[in-house]
Amino acid sequence: MSKTMRPWRAIIILCLSAAALGLGGCRESEQDRVLLFQKGKYLGKPDQSLPSETVDELRLRAQQQRSS
Repeated sequence: MSKTMRPWRAIIILCLSAAALGLGGCRESEQDRVLLFQKGKYLGKPDQSLPSETVDELRLRAQQQRSS
């Protein structure tokens, strides 16, 4: 093999490595997230409301902490 083919081999290996690293960043948990932001405005999914039992428990805990 000639010495002129060796740089091509390095370029191919470099390109394949870059492609592998790029595809590794495509995790499912990172899909559908907000990438564009607006100052002062939340663009994510709306919060889910808590069950009334949980709200009552939190309210009771806060009252107990205030009285201590």
